[in-house]
Amino acid sequence: MRIVLHVSGHCIEKVTRRYETLVLQLLKEDDLEKEKELEFLIEFMKKADFAELRKRGFDGSKDVFAVVKKEGNEFLVESSEEKIS
Repeated sequence: MRIVLHVSGHCIEKVTRRYETLVLQLLKEDDLEKEKELEFLIEFMKKADFAELRKRGFDGSKDVFAVVKKEGNEFLVESSEEKIS
């Protein structure tokens, strides 16, 4: 699973919190896939080193997409200047 976050004007931590709110709203529709996304996002938020991610350029100073994926027990965050579906 992976999630793409649009980081622009706000750091990745704040963007992640806004995305969580969106997913919570979508859960009202009883969507199993959205539930999985929410669990993934919550786990990422608990384990992420947001200070390090801000140092890596996810600080909101430029328009970038953060591709968050998990390999084993580790989360990987990669940068993309184009939105990935």
